Amino acid sequence: MRRRRFWYAPVLVIALVLLGYGIWLPVEQESRWLLLLWIGGPLAGIVLLSWLHDTPPASDLARTVSRVGVVIIIGFLMLSLQLLRQQFVQAGAISNYIVTGTDGSTISNVRPVLMTQRVLRGAIVDRHGRVLAESTMINGIARRVYPLAGQYDMTAFGHILGFFSPRYGQSALEATYNEYLSGERGNEWQVLLNEWTGEVQRGNSLTLTIDAELQARVAALLGDRRGAVVVLDPRTGAILALVSRPGFDPGQLVVDPAAPDLTAERQRVSDYWAFLNRDDAGQPLLNRATQGLYPPGSTFKTVTAVAVLEYWLQGQPDQITCPNEFYPQPDAPPIVNAVDNLGAQIGEPATLERVYAFSCNTAFAQYAVRLGAERLTEVAQRFNIFAPNRLPTGFRPLRDLPSEPSLLSVQADFLNQPRALADTGYGQGQLLVSPLQMALVAATIGNDGVMMQPYLVQRVTRPDGSTIWQANPYSLRRVMSSQTANRMRSYMAAVAQYGFGRSISQYVNWPVGGKSGTAEHIPGATPHAWFIALGPIDTPRYAVAVIIEQGGEGSGVAARLAGEVLAAAFALE
Repeated sequence: MRRRRFWYAPVLVIALVLLGYGIWLPVEQESRWLLLLWIGGPLAGIVLLSWLHDTPPASDLARTVSRVGVVIIIGFLMLSLQLLRQQFVQAGAISNYIVTGTDGSTISNVRPVLMTQRVLRGAIVDRHGRVLAESTMINGIARRVYPLAGQYDMTAFGHILGFFSPRYGQSALEATYNEYLSGERGNEWQVLLNEWTGEVQRGNSLTLTIDAELQARVAALLGDRRGAVVVLDPRTGAILALVSRPGFDPGQLVVDPAAPDLTAERQRVSDYWAFLNRDDAGQPLLNRATQGLYPPGSTFKTVTAVAVLEYWLQGQPDQITCPNEFYPQPDAPPIVNAVDNLGAQIGEPATLERVYAFSCNTAFAQYAVRLGAERLTEVAQRFNIFAPNRLPTGFRPLRDLPSEPSLLSVQADFLNQPRALADTGYGQGQLLVSPLQMALVAATIGNDGVMMQPYLVQRVTRPDGSTIWQANPYSLRRVMSSQTANRMRSYMAAVAQYGFGRSISQYVNWPVGGKSGTAEHIPGATPHAWFIALGPIDTPRYAVAVIIEQGGEGSGVAARLAGEVLAAAFALE
């Protein structure tokens, strides 16, 4: 008689739960799936062996055969589950899984690129319908082409479009929207039909938020200087221009199958790739606008000023001085201003508006100490500038492109020291921010204190023109009160009217505002030049962030560039 074992059912359920959970894990957690497979499989085998043991065997030979059979069956089932995961459950993810290097280049798995040489990938167009990239079939091979190459310098678009190469993989939008561009997502039934009929597969198209003309003009204004410029619509979060220098031309990484000498053509592409990866090339594959992290200098005083206004009692905004030196702690060197006797220009009594307009380091160091580490950290986090121990897992400021989160400090306990807290208050310390992040700071003030999610892709459409996916602007959070945002706009206007950023007004006919920054990064090296701006300042339509690496004083070269960028944006309206 068969004996009842009450533990069979719960053990079998546990085994099935482990296997069911594991088979849906993402491809990045393959080792965890294999561990669960080797736990769940043997557990199911133990139940089956015990069940057979409870059945009286006809003979010893029958018992041995049944046990061997169970082991073979369990092994077969485990192998089948692994194949099921690879061939069906995670087939698309495994096929398109790409590891991207810190410079934005692909360092693994170019299989999707090789497969889609037989696919006419979808076009990528700007907000006005200008075609930036599309595919044509030449000698039976799909080739990426760039119709505006004769009109614009395509190095201005490389970091947005990315490259698509069977040798080097894919990057930027070509990578993040690969499934849409290839037609594998959003057009699945047509793909299956094409496989049956043998017709050429066509991908879906992307419509971007950028204005190609503005993008090209901003790139020309930045010129050969290393740095980045970001232009946002503060009302929606739409990215209107995003330039990083040095750049690269994605068309130079495409082999022309119709070239008279294919060997020479392939060598040309190889030479260009080698040039992009040279140590002295300045990392042209790195998107400085979204992945570059820099000390923000005095542009961060904008965040400190918001914290002072939000915590009015602790910050005491209009009870401040601007001494030549400030000692936050007796055993550390004093904090000094970039300009001698700056207090005389600011006047007495000093106010938050005037110390902001004239960028007084010692005043903002005092503000930071008054606020304390916790309050300054809390307000910075509202802007998505995180302390390292509070950084959300997997956080990306921009979903459409590789992007790095901004950090309030590198060490979790850095702000515990008064001198470190004071340094952070005026934009130094261990702060590391991206140009995109500082554009968001300005945009949030321009949008009445509400931070919008930045985005680059506006719409995905099928080859027949029907919409698969449409971006809907949405707010991340209210960062500050409307009153605080209104005050900050008046302070930014003061910078442009009479403060250290007034040179920006020479290039724009509209009333604008901003904040300069001069960021020290290496002792003895020329500092980075920053400027953030809003225009028009009363009802902002544009938020701008500019950084020029080793550009010197932000109130000079960076302010001029920000003014020229705003002028270009207004001219194209």
